[in-house]
Amino acid sequence: MKEMIQKNKGRLICSAFVMCMGMILGYTCENSLWVNGTFAVTYVIAIAVTFYDNRNRQQSDKVIRMVTWIVPGMTLLYNGIARWIDMGVRKEYLLMAILYVGMGLLFVIVGNYLPKVKPNRTIGIRVVWALQDEENWNATHRFSGKIWVAAGLLSMSCGLFSDSMAALFSVYCRYHGSSFWQHPVFLSLL
Repeated sequence: MKEMIQKNKGRLICSAFVMCMGMILGYTCENSLWVNGTFAVTYVIAIAVTFYDNRNRQQSDKVIRMVTWIVPGMTLLYNGIARWIDMGVRKEYLLMAILYVGMGLLFVIVGNYLPKVKPNRTIGIRVVWALQDEENWNATHRFSGKIWVAAGLLSMSCGLFSDSMAALFSVYCRYHGSSFWQHPVFLSLL
């Protein structure tokens, strides 16, 4: 764990700084203390779990970068939205558009990185049949990455067109499509 922290020291300092800037941006907003506290705890846990896993020492630098920046980015986005709402922007349109587009962008980023994840017990889709075989792990993450990107694009289009059924389908595909379609029985049909 110490060598992972030492290797990524600059990235950790920069991402913690961005997270603190987001917290300062939303400090005066309603309920900001609890939400920002949750973001801070989530960040520390995500970094600790990712860096503690021995298999992550061989993990791709791009994946470690994504784990390092995802919570600070969400903190900055949330507090920026909260600040705009406090300034009097019509929140029903702004919040839904930014939420759909932001979550869609997050799905696209994660979907792009999923095929690059090496087998481990921390990052990725950790179902039994994927953990047992590296070839199955790669097939699972290649297919799941496509589903995540498609769900992200669908979610971003929902932010533009405000279609709630498409958003529901997007969330359904993200949670159920990734692991269900990667069962060995289904893979044998491909």
